[in-house]
Amino acid sequence: MTDTKPLPSGFEDLEISTQIIIRDALARGIQVEMVDRKENFLRLIQGNHSEFVKEASKTKLDSLMTYLVMENKIASKLVLEESGIRVPVGRNYSNLETALSDYTFFLDKKKVIKPVTTNFGLGIGISEPGDSLDKFTSFVNIALGLSNSIIIEEFIEGPEYRFLVLGDEVIAVCNRVPANVTGDGKNSIRELILKKNEDPRRGEGHKTALEKIQMSDVELQILKDQGLGFDSVPDLGKQVFLRKNSNISTGGDSLDVTDNVHPDFKAIAVSAAKAAGAVICGIDIISSQIESKPNVKTYAILEINFNPVLYIHEFPYSGKPRFVGDKILDLLGFD
Repeated sequence: MTDTKPLPSGFEDLEISTQIIIRDALARGIQVEMVDRKENFLRLIQGNHSEFVKEASKTKLDSLMTYLVMENKIASKLVLEESGIRVPVGRNYSNLETALSDYTFFLDKKKVIKPVTTNFGLGIGISEPGDSLDKFTSFVNIALGLSNSIIIEEFIEGPEYRFLVLGDEVIAVCNRVPANVTGDGKNSIRELILKKNEDPRRGEGHKTALEKIQMSDVELQILKDQGLGFDSVPDLGKQVFLRKNSNISTGGDSLDVTDNVHPDFKAIAVSAAKAAGAVICGIDIISSQIESKPNVKTYAILEINFNPVLYIHEFPYSGKPRFVGDKILDLLGFD
């Protein structure tokens, strides 16, 4: 990883994205008032100009309705479709019975089952073609347990990318890789996880650049699906995934690819943000050909995210750091 700018001392208990904003604000001589420390709620003051900032990227620049549209996956898909932007084909459900009535419709398809209103990959299940009714039901129940409505939609193959849109431009793009370890032919998966978690950049609660890989029932089930367990010893160089979702918050890796994506994908991300009326957001795009001109057969926009984290771009697992905090201060009108 290339060197990054140090974070200010005395704020280690805050989310790392908030620490980034504080550092960049102090560098400009902006006064930082802590409104609610536990909520990462700040007020930035420069002369007669003041702005509230919560969790680094919640500002007055985006309206409450914009947040609500981005938060609700049904609403965000609607505005994207109406703008002619490619989204996965799917159906919405508000109860178990109607979702299960479409079991045979989805039986031969790989599909994603997800709550409508959660973030950080919570409650998202990926069901393989031919999965049993019991397994399908389990995914639906988990999603419905976290949201009043769920979406079941086509699974599109390929790596997932987070485009950070600030204003009218994409500031950074990272490839989010699901939690994983790489075998050395000697150590078990459990030992490889513990070793990877020794990286000082890995912690818990979004206060460090990366999150620790967990060893919960979720990871165990992913391993079982591959015929493995925590005590299995993968071959040298074999990459073993412990999650199907690519969220950094569940132990994934962030790889900066800002300079590698085709510019048309950046234009699509900006269009998606504008479709939702968003000024600050993260656009998740899945594509197997991110460096080529977009082809509707090989990509789709998965989500529009309000409150995108900044740290995955400034402190990537690998690649060039992107200093994004100053752009938010610029958008807020600070000198």
